[in-house]
Amino acid sequence: APACASSVLSGVITKAGVLAIIRVVFYQFGASFIEGTWVQIAWIILALTTVLTGSMLAYKEKVLKKRLAYSTVSQVSYILFGLACLNPISLVGALLHVVAHSLIKNVLFMSAGSMIMHGHVYKTNELDGIGSKMPKTLGCFTVASLGLIGIPPLLGFVSKWYLASGSLSSLDNALSWIGPAILLASALLTAGYLFSITVSAFFVKKESHAKEAGMFMIVPMAIACVLIFACGLFPQQLTSFINTIIQGLF
Repeated sequence: APACASSVLSGVITKAGVLAIIRVVFYQFGASFIEGTWVQIAWIILALTTVLTGSMLAYKEKVLKKRLAYSTVSQVSYILFGLACLNPISLVGALLHVVAHSLIKNVLFMSAGSMIMHGHVYKTNELDGIGSKMPKTLGCFTVASLGLIGIPPLLGFVSKWYLASGSLSSLDNALSWIGPAILLASALLTAGYLFSITVSAFFVKKESHAKEAGMFMIVPMAIACVLIFACGLFPQQLTSFINTIIQGLF
């Protein structure tokens, strides 16, 4: 799909499945019906397996947009893991990650589209030196990457903190610490497959014929980056709103 469509598909439309699971689990059956059963254990294991597998596939993928697509597989499973913990803290983290991932992936796919259109690059090993020609695009890409890795004070850090805290406080088995450990391993892989692009773009000296994208492409990415930073620095309003949503679920 074109990059503008990919950003919506990854950032927004993938959350339709999350909404369906919330409706079925919390409204149709109720969290207490599933909590402590084999269904919850299987759900958590499948979610964590997909978190790690998606990150590993993204790490080895060389096609830029396919790398971001594998990343989406992993990051949506972060949300499913938060839902599977079946407690208010992890649910806040899951819904926060819905917002964080939507903003971040919109930026990443839009910047990838800019690099494809104005730099004529499709694979990660073709991005050497492109940062000097497209500093604004790569700057937005870097901010979004740091947010997806979970670097404070960006929104991705806040959502992952709630996910890890919810796992540690709710599960009474080995999964309570295995979950945060896998999330940490996935974050390190995320740093490997995203931040390596920034490093090669800015610090590898190579002639590039790319040119910076126009303002109609830069401004939407910049606005989303500001929101990622602002919501991470001041998450109280967002978490308060999410808490009002989940009050009737437990």
